[in-house]
Amino acid sequence: MKAVILKKVGEPLEVSEVDVPKPGYGEVLVKIVRTGVCYRDVLTVDGFFPRVKTPLVLGHEIAGVVVDKGDGVEEVDVGDRIASLPYVPCGECEYCRSGRENICRNRKWYGEVLNGSYSEYMLLDKRSIVKLERDIDWNYVAISSCVLGMVVHAIMDFGGIREGDKVLVTGASGGVGIHAVQLAKYFGGEVIAVTRKEEKASFIEEVKPDHIIIAKGDFSKEVKKLTGGVDLVLETVGEPTFNYSLRSLKWGGRMAVIGNVNVKAPQLPLGLLILRENLVHGVISSTKKSLEKALEIGYEGRVKAIGSEMSLWDVEDAHDILRRGEARGRIFLKP
Repeated sequence: MKAVILKKVGEPLEVSEVDVPKPGYGEVLVKIVRTGVCYRDVLTVDGFFPRVKTPLVLGHEIAGVVVDKGDGVEEVDVGDRIASLPYVPCGECEYCRSGRENICRNRKWYGEVLNGSYSEYMLLDKRSIVKLERDIDWNYVAISSCVLGMVVHAIMDFGGIREGDKVLVTGASGGVGIHAVQLAKYFGGEVIAVTRKEEKASFIEEVKPDHIIIAKGDFSKEVKKLTGGVDLVLETVGEPTFNYSLRSLKWGGRMAVIGNVNVKAPQLPLGLLILRENLVHGVISSTKKSLEKALEIGYEGRVKAIGSEMSLWDVEDAHDILRRGEARGRIFLKP
C-alpha cells in the first residue's frame, strides 16, 4: 500500500510503498476513504510534539471501512463503516472511567505515536472506533471527532450554551471555525464570526452567521457595540486573537480555547479575568460521547462538512495551504 511518511522531523513528507499491516488482538484494519488535514499535522512535521518517533505515518482524522479484524473485536464486522477518535484511550484510568478519555494520561495519538491515516489502510484499536449507523458524507465522518466532536465537547461540556446566547467564533473561515459557526447556530446561539481577510467574508456567509466582523487587530470594541459582550467565545486561533476575545466577553462570560496556531503563550490580564469573573477553559479533542453526538447531528443534515478535496499524495501542497493561512474550511484528502 501507499502511505505518506514523515521520515525525519522538519523534512518533507514522502510517499512510500509499505506492507499492509495485520490486525492484532483488539484491532481492526480499515481502508481509509477520507482523512482530514489538521494544523496539528503541520506542527508535528515542524517538531512541536516531542513524543514523535520517526518514521511515522501522519494523520488522525479518520473515515473508512473495516476490511479485517483481529481476535477480541465484537464491536464491528468486516464491511462496517467507521469513524474514530484520534487517539487510543487506556480505558482503565480515572479519566477514562469518568468519560473524559480525551485527557487520559496513557492515551496514544494516531499520527504521533501510532501510525495514522495518511495511507491507504490503517490499524485502529477497537477502543477508538464508532460504527456508523446511517449513510453520511465521508468528509463529515473524517472530521466528526477532531473538529466536530471537539467543538461539541466545548459547547456542551464547558460552554453551557443556552438558546439566544451570543457566541463569538474566531478564525471563522478556517477548518475548525467554519464548523464551529454551524454548531453554535445548531445549539441556538446568536453567532458573531470573526475573520481577518475581507475576501473570506462571502465564504463565511454561506453558513449564515448572524454577524461577520473583518478585523486586522482588536475586534472587541466592535463586538461589544454589536452585542454588549458575548456569553461564549469559541477561540480557534489562539494567541493572535486571545486577548481580543477575552475583552469581548460579558461579565461572567466563558471562553473555550480550542486551538493555537503559532504555539505562543498569550499574556493573560488577570485583573480583567478576576473582576469580571470570566472563565477560560482549554479543550482538547473529543470524547467518545461528543463524537457520537457529532455523528447524530450529521445524520440530521443540519451541519455540513465544508472545505476542499485533494489527493492524499498531494499532502505537501495541503500543508502549505495551511501554513499560508489560505484554507477555506477543512482540506479533505482522498487516497
